[in-house]
Amino acid sequence: MTSLIVVSLIVAACSSSASKAKPPVESAGRAARIAIGTVEAYAVADGHLQGPNDGTTFGIGQPTGATTDILAAAGLPTDTIRLDVQCLLVKSGDRVILFDTGLGSFADGNTGHLPESLALAGVQPGAVTDVFISHAHTDHVGGLVTKTGALAFPAATIHLSAPEWASLQADQDKDAQALVHAIASKVAAFEPDTQVLPGVKAVDTRGHTPGHSSYLVGSGADAVFYLGDLAHHHVISVQRPAWSIQFDADRAAAGTMRQQTLAALAASGTRVFAVHFPFPGVGHVAADGAGLVWTPAAP
Repeated sequence: MTSLIVVSLIVAACSSSASKAKPPVESAGRAARIAIGTVEAYAVADGHLQGPNDGTTFGIGQPTGATTDILAAAGLPTDTIRLDVQCLLVKSGDRVILFDTGLGSFADGNTGHLPESLALAGVQPGAVTDVFISHAHTDHVGGLVTKTGALAFPAATIHLSAPEWASLQADQDKDAQALVHAIASKVAAFEPDTQVLPGVKAVDTRGHTPGHSSYLVGSGADAVFYLGDLAHHHVISVQRPAWSIQFDADRAAAGTMRQQTLAALAASGTRVFAVHFPFPGVGHVAADGAGLVWTPAAP
């Protein structure tokens, strides 16, 4: 399964999963202010994905009903699983930095709202100076180009890890190759675990993809750990971090990385920005007996 199209399968599932009732169309544009020291930052929504809880995406290899039990215990619907999609926007000095780009031209009615959300945060696409990509799945890179194939953020340098860039370049899928062609002149690939910019450190969290990167944004007690797709669901992924998700390229490595990183975040108390947790995706991973739990930040 190629890196770029893999999450397109989630999008397809979202649009066809609810034969009983189609989910409502997401309202266009949401932006929520986040404090990262004195830096102005926002969670900017792209929308949400929703697919069936049928054991094919979450809880791979687990007993039938395992995901249903954990969703029910959390008071969540048990027939579908929802993942929000939000990006992180940071205004730091003369830099306007965007972390991931949503689905862009791959969007359906419930996604693709990043431009409206950026506008609510006072940013037009041409003002973005840097785009950081966690990995090359569609819901993170789809917004790099427009429907006509032009650069969506024409002034921006595109940062992603060297292993992830190599993997994307090697992907022979036509959409992946079109993306490579469109962005190649703008890409600045970095080595894993690199201080890429002042206030932005890449953290090697490979496993979900060959070069998946999370990011530590800011410093000290004010820092935010940008999770990327290290964890997808605020209940399943946090409370059962060893469980596999369908789209982990290396499920064993991804499970180990998820367990180790979430435990470390709980121990340190570092704030987390989670791309797919309920908007705005900011909170803490906390110890809960022998396990972990997601604690969203107060609005």
